[in-house]
Amino acid sequence: MTNVSNPYLTVKAVAKKRLATPIALVCAFFGVAVAYSTVELFLRGETGSGVISCFLFAAVMTPVYRIFRHAYRKLSARRIAEALIPLSEESLTFDQLQTVLSSEKAIQQIKTLIGKGYLQNLQIDLAERTVALYVPEDSFVRWVCPGCGAKNRARKGGALRCKYCDQPFAKEQPKQL
Repeated sequence: MTNVSNPYLTVKAVAKKRLATPIALVCAFFGVAVAYSTVELFLRGETGSGVISCFLFAAVMTPVYRIFRHAYRKLSARRIAEALIPLSEESLTFDQLQTVLSSEKAIQQIKTLIGKGYLQNLQIDLAERTVALYVPEDSFVRWVCPGCGAKNRARKGGALRCKYCDQPFAKEQPKQL
């Protein structure tokens, strides 16, 4: 399912989990209590009970870990999607993508987020070392540069500047193609 405001984000990446914060707080509270008890058990020499208490601590803290991992993935997906929205290219090389995202691990992160269901509408071609971007036809405006006469194409709502002479294009000019 495509998100209306950003075609790269899935519903999972924008959905709010109302119970995540209360669950994390309750589990963290019990996690602190279990950790304190675990230390006390080991100090008293009750190793068997201490080991069982360690397993209990891991079980109590697992939901906290998952909630933070989900929040991190959502933030990563939003950061990547927001960086890709203004681009007018239909595909990027891996090097270009790493430059745009300012990350050496951009490709691996995108693959992970697509696989986990946070990103969509991106196609990674490992053989060509490119990433195809989602480009709906109605999302672009074509125009002729008033400075040099070159034909340009840019996303609607973005800055309209000639890619050859860097001349800005005033939106009220009637010469759109």
